Amino acid sequence: MQRVRLDTTHGHILLSDAATRDDGIHVLDQATRTAAQYGLVHQLRSIEGIKAISAGPTGPRRR
Repeated sequence: MQRVRLDTTHGHILLSDAATRDDGIHVLDQATRTAAQYGLVHQLRSIEGIKAISAGPTGPRRR
């Protein structure tokens, strides 16, 4: 669970910058796979929420 939490946090930070957004998505996808493998439903919901917020209603924010 600790690895999923760290990866989720890391991915979330990477999503905050357009230059590292793709890396953030990759890290969150990895966290999603690990969370699913171990049945960590709460973490899966958190990751999906982060992805949804990042995408927003019109896609990712660009600066």
